[in-house]
Amino acid sequence: MDELIGFVASNHKASKILAVLDSKGPMDGATIAKTTRIVGADKSIEELVGKKLLVSEGGKYTLTELGIEVSHKLRGV
Repeated sequence: MDELIGFVASNHKASKILAVLDSKGPMDGATIAKTTRIVGADKSIEELVGKKLLVSEGGKYTLTELGIEVSHKLRGV
């Protein structure tokens, strides 16, 4: 868990993606990129999927239970 928190905390793109999905709910990749203003968000999204923090459901990405836990720990919730 600490390793994942460290990864997200040190990765500006990853932290923005987790935060926006945590606050706004599931989104497709293009909407995530537009909302976070991240160019090339697809690479960061795939990294987060690979780390089991996001999952793709019906063409939209959503936080996994682990992703929610990491996001809340970073926000101090």
